[in-house]
Amino acid sequence: MPDEPSPETVRRAVARGRGAGFDVPEGEASATAERLNRQLAGQNIRVFVSGPTTCTALQLVDAHEARRTRPELETLVADFRGLAHTLTQRFELGTLDENVWWADPHGEHCRFENLETGVVVEAHTHAPDAVDPYFLLRFAQTTGRYPAVLDACVHGFHDMSRLLEMAGVR
Repeated sequence: MPDEPSPETVRRAVARGRGAGFDVPEGEASATAERLNRQLAGQNIRVFVSGPTTCTALQLVDAHEARRTRPELETLVADFRGLAHTLTQRFELGTLDENVWWADPHGEHCRFENLETGVVVEAHTHAPDAVDPYFLLRFAQTTGRYPAVLDACVHGFHDMSRLLEMAGVR
């Protein structure tokens, strides 16, 4: 049976851009991740359950980099929300230009993809102001207009979540 990793073991094992996986006792992954996240609070390290008997730790974007990228992040969020509003409204009214935008509604969301540019906007149809870290990252990647934010998202969704959290974006 594997031992649970200590906070010191986790700190030594991770570096920015390089995560670390740890075996944990069966049935203990969630409790281990919660414990380590409490013990490592304030150290830019996040631990999450990555399997029934594994946890993964990542060193996420720090406060300095988050402050540096914040103006661009705010522009990204505003651009995403504006386009999400426009697209969901046009889709609901039946005025979406289907020669430019492909729409794939599913559940509470609709994926819009610009057929000319490849820009992807995954919007909550009833709450287009809602910002999901994964969907926002996908938008940023497909526009290519937010290099500082993309550079800060070494660990993709996890870094984007951290940037939004530090900026107080909901």
